[in-house]
Amino acid sequence: MQKIAYFCTAKRKFNMLEYNTTTLPSGLRIVHRYNNQHVGYCGIMVDCGTRHEVDPRDFGLAHFIEHILFKGTTHRDAWHINQRIESVGGELNAFTTKEDTTYYATFLAKDFPRACELLCDLLCHPAAPQQELEKEQEVVVEEIESYRDNPAELIYDVFENRLYAGTALGHNILGSEETVRAFDHDRCIDFLRRNYTPQRMVFFAYGPMSWDQVVRTVEKYYDLTPAAPTEASSDAPNHYAPEPCEAESQHQSHCILGGRTYPIGHPDGVALALLNNLLGGPGMNSRLNQQLREKRGLVYTVESNLTHYTDGGYLSIYFGCDQHDTDRCIRLCRKELQRLIDTPLTARQLQAAQQQYKGQLGISTANLENNALALAKSLLRRGKIETLDEVCAHIDAVTPDQLQRVAAELFTEDKLLEVRTL
Repeated sequence: MQKIAYFCTAKRKFNMLEYNTTTLPSGLRIVHRYNNQHVGYCGIMVDCGTRHEVDPRDFGLAHFIEHILFKGTTHRDAWHINQRIESVGGELNAFTTKEDTTYYATFLAKDFPRACELLCDLLCHPAAPQQELEKEQEVVVEEIESYRDNPAELIYDVFENRLYAGTALGHNILGSEETVRAFDHDRCIDFLRRNYTPQRMVFFAYGPMSWDQVVRTVEKYYDLTPAAPTEASSDAPNHYAPEPCEAESQHQSHCILGGRTYPIGHPDGVALALLNNLLGGPGMNSRLNQQLREKRGLVYTVESNLTHYTDGGYLSIYFGCDQHDTDRCIRLCRKELQRLIDTPLTARQLQAAQQQYKGQLGISTANLENNALALAKSLLRRGKIETLDEVCAHIDAVTPDQLQRVAAELFTEDKLLEVRTL
């Protein structure tokens, strides 16, 4: 087999370990990070998600494709796909977001070639057999119905659909029963042809495999030829109505309060992440948890989250409470947001917030699967990978004035959208 020359190679220290990147002539990027565990991860992240479904008839197709790729290739059927990695104790998984779709495997280190070959087969030789499509349509319709039964998750779709109404980001990932039942072989293959191009893919590997082994194995099994890529829609509107919006009735009131924020890589992104963690992060000492749960017992869960896209993003505060407490909880959330605008953090408060956030990030690096996925996401979206030390240095550089400025820019009442179930 003819050897392929690769270029744009980088090699850097990553927390006393090494990560490597390269780009093959086809445009496929590869990123690898070594560790000495006996378990490895590898996968392919594709720059194709819900926002690429420009035609309303395609709503839900990116997610449906994620299902269909497991149902057959030109080399093996669904049973053989499952057996290929699970017969040696490994796992095969996938997920779809608004901007990308990821296929990945977990395996013992010795089985990396098997996992790599299988993933390349799925992405390079999809068959989308019609009989399997029809069965999987029923599966996805059931998934849609079960999702509707979970108001704590459904409220996020209502919120995001309102926040990005009229744009490619303004429809949910699963699609509708009507669109899903209309998908056929030709539509699936056409969507794959247009969107699953090597220039829009990152192959990632994390484990005890050597860099040379990773590149040579990908080179051996990946044979998708370059094609003219299509671009995601970037039509997010400049304005949206921030007034309250009500969803269908439930016994408990589920609420989201939030608004637009920054895209991936924004200069104030780290400051915003620090504010989010202080406001409603995973710690029991977050300001919202203290005010709504610990002091008043109004909620079981209250949290704030950041969602980033290539050209935008949003912050969302979620809580569930008794219906008669909804207005009170909303007022308390708005009060905490206003507090961030009006009252700068003291030096001691800032240092405590920085230490907590850095500690959480450091502990999160123990999750090997998340590390593997983060490698791909960072290279796909930012074209680079930052070490934990570099991220911590950005956190240490945040000032009280910067936090107050970001809060004033994003958290004023006229910029916040409120969605609730009643």
